[in-house]
Amino acid sequence: MKYPFTGLYYFCFELGKNLLRHHKNTFDFLFLKSKKGEIPAHWPAISFRKWDELRHPHLPGDLYHGTWQMTKIIPRRPIKFVLTIHDLNFLYTDKSPAKKKKLLAKIQKRIDRADAITVISDYVRNDVLKHLRTDGKPLYKIYNGVELKAFPDFDQPHYRPSRPFLFTLGTVLYKKHFHVLPRLLPGTDYELIIAGIQPDKDYVSQIMEEARQYGVDDRVKLIGPVSDEEKYWYLDRSEAFVFPSISEGFGLPPVEAMRLGKPVFLSTYTSLPEIGGSVAYYFQNFEPEHMRNVLKEGLEDYHSHHRRNEIIKWSQQFTWENATAHYARVYQDVLSGKTKQKESSGNRSHLPITAIIPTKNEESNIAAAIRSVEWADEILVIDSYSDDRTVEIARSLGARVLQRPFDNFSHQKNYAISQAKYDWIFVLDADERVPAALKNEILQLLQQSPEETAFWIPRINFVGQKRIRFSGWQNDKCIRLFHRGYARYNGRFVHEEIENDGSTGYLKHPLWHYTYKDYNHFAGKLDFYARLKAQEWFRKGRRYHFLDKHLNAFYRFFKHYILHFGFLDGAEGFSIARHYMEAARKRFDYLHEMEKKGKK
Repeated sequence: MKYPFTGLYYFCFELGKNLLRHHKNTFDFLFLKSKKGEIPAHWPAISFRKWDELRHPHLPGDLYHGTWQMTKIIPRRPIKFVLTIHDLNFLYTDKSPAKKKKLLAKIQKRIDRADAITVISDYVRNDVLKHLRTDGKPLYKIYNGVELKAFPDFDQPHYRPSRPFLFTLGTVLYKKHFHVLPRLLPGTDYELIIAGIQPDKDYVSQIMEEARQYGVDDRVKLIGPVSDEEKYWYLDRSEAFVFPSISEGFGLPPVEAMRLGKPVFLSTYTSLPEIGGSVAYYFQNFEPEHMRNVLKEGLEDYHSHHRRNEIIKWSQQFTWENATAHYARVYQDVLSGKTKQKESSGNRSHLPITAIIPTKNEESNIAAAIRSVEWADEILVIDSYSDDRTVEIARSLGARVLQRPFDNFSHQKNYAISQAKYDWIFVLDADERVPAALKNEILQLLQQSPEETAFWIPRINFVGQKRIRFSGWQNDKCIRLFHRGYARYNGRFVHEEIENDGSTGYLKHPLWHYTYKDYNHFAGKLDFYARLKAQEWFRKGRRYHFLDKHLNAFYRFFKHYILHFGFLDGAEGFSIARHYMEAARKRFDYLHEMEKKGKK
């Protein structure tokens, strides 16, 4: 706690405060205080000396918790040692390979001494398992808590904006990527307020130079560190919280903003998609036009769909009461010798996996879908409030069921992924089945801890019981097996795809897709997809044109029936091409309806 206004400072302060608040009747706590550090006077504490950092010191007590991966104190045995790792983000900087190797060696030394390891996100856990040796030591994920102090009567910030503003908060360093934020301002009336300590004056100059390039330097304000009262004032009154960081182990400021129900715009790097989940909006890249579109469309979505309560509810999973309860259990486990093994060890012969099945009124399919993934370690059904027996059947077969209103396929699946118990994910639609050969290939793959983080799977499609061999379906494949630390859905409303930050492999055995019972079912699904696609087009600013509609429809028929050899599928091939043609027309019809409603 030597450096105030940093993430590590708040972590240590809130951890100590809440351990004393909730667990002082279970443990006797003693806090180590450096000469320059300041802790509350009522905390029981002892000071350590500089030379204690150079040796394994004698410490009182039975267990020592090192609250940072580079903790200067490594205790002597037999005292138990719990180590918290916040991130390995130095691996993704321009540090030299030799420097990175040296830092990894220092952390490895602490892991070798530790009896248990805690990490603050799945992202950090994945990095630890990838770059360090844990030798089967227990590895616990414990999300940080967030405790945002409220000051509703405070109204004296040291800088008062004169217009609506976007807000961000953090140590002003390159890894926070604040220099891309001025790109959001052209074409708007917003100010951009950047709060936080400024240890790198050259980077501050880089931010302002970027602002000058876009002609918005008069609307970019770097206001330095802020008090708790001021932080609450800026968060509460901001139009949105923007946080394009490329280096986060957790991401405390975005959760603080979400606690107030604010729209939050994040990068897709490191832990941020895990922390923001499906309630945040994401910059897929830092191109100016893309960033401005994400901000514009996100704010429209936030206001038109009244997202505030949904965002607050998501943020409430991150509490210090929950976090310190987890840490207390770790202390008990370590002291009693009952530490759990990491998820990939123990009796399992493979890395554990969660199978996710999205549903809406799938009572005729759900049982067969669940039975085809009974080999998974967890089956999670994400249901869009079915009004048939889908949920009842799923629960009777042992699946865990979550329900969430449907908005689009990407959000639905990303939410389920965030709630899964395990890092390896297999996504199965309710009308798909996993044959034995594919099951065995997946389990064999997960016995080997693969280097790839996502896998293409070929797919065989049926209409009724007839296999379709052409019509554009002959080379069908999809990414359905992936590690959530590296892969996520790309945000499309329909025909969503996985974006993978790691390498991608290929499986040999196919997934079976009983895509449609009959052609009425086929037409109904294509109509549903057409509506979603039209919504996506409308949000992106695409406009209806009569000629575009008919040329697109003709091309769809020609592509599926001629270019993709649909005529070799006989009558089924003609029907498939015709239905795709009609669906293409309907996309434009629905888009036209939205345009007319928007003008009224």
